[in-house]
Amino acid sequence: MESLNNKELIHIEKELNHVKGYLNLEKAIYGDSLTVVYQIEAGGFMLPPLTIQPIVENAVKHGIGKKEGGGTVMLSVRETDKEFLVTVSDDGAGFDKAMPNDKQKHIGIENVRQRLKAQCGGTLELSCGSFRGTTVEIKIPKKDNTKYENFSH
Repeated sequence: MESLNNKELIHIEKELNHVKGYLNLEKAIYGDSLTVVYQIEAGGFMLPPLTIQPIVENAVKHGIGKKEGGGTVMLSVRETDKEFLVTVSDDGAGFDKAMPNDKQKHIGIENVRQRLKAQCGGTLELSCGSFRGTTVEIKIPKKDNTKYENFSH
């Protein structure tokens, strides 16, 4: 939780290690009901700590955990000419945007969105169909990450 107060950015590789550790624990709990797919095509950039993990946790707990028979969480990291894109999607239960208490359920997402904007000029977009999976796309502009482009693993 101390990471939430940290204003320093961390390397995507460190964040991914935290996420993979979390997902390994969830796989131990959910077993074959949880499938995880990684498509990591980019790296070497910085982002606020605990950016991806809360999104993945939402996908597992509120998406896959509420879908009979389980499902799949996909984590994708790629880059374009202008930005780095991190996408977390699930084929879980989804949610109904028209529900009156919906905003309360998305406090974690709003916290991540605000930290992304304040710390690296990033954005977070959430999309879903009613009760059919959810996708979160995080965009981190390269202009704010240029001093980190030469990062080596």
